[in-house]
Amino acid sequence: MIVREIMSSHICTVRPEDPVERVSEIMRTENVGIVPVCDLQDHLAGVITDRDIILRKGFGRTAGEILTPDPVTVSPRQDVHDAALLFSEHGVRRLPVVENGRLTGMLSLRDLARKKIYTAELGHILYHISNFEQR
Repeated sequence: MIVREIMSSHICTVRPEDPVERVSEIMRTENVGIVPVCDLQDHLAGVITDRDIILRKGFGRTAGEILTPDPVTVSPRQDVHDAALLFSEHGVRRLPVVENGRLTGMLSLRDLARKKIYTAELGHILYHISNFEQR
């Protein structure tokens, strides 16, 4: 199975000049913990997580000021098992899906959980995320 088959393709994004309050509103209304920051051509500039807003004191600032640049990404054609390794290796719970430099979706642990065949991978990933230390 490949990433495209299980990823979420309805993704709300913001521009670097958008206020962080807009990011927060998207997180609340869409019930997500991450919002990609893209330019007008949907090139991924970075991501903002709910944790980023708190730790970087984001309110009153722009998305471009607090984003995490160069996030770990995955290709829509990549095997889901290989993508699962990226979750563990990098201690992340969500991966932007990028093709030809453009954001096409998001792969999350929730997407893997919906496919019962990935139960073993989820346990492995959660263990590594829980014990992840920044290198």
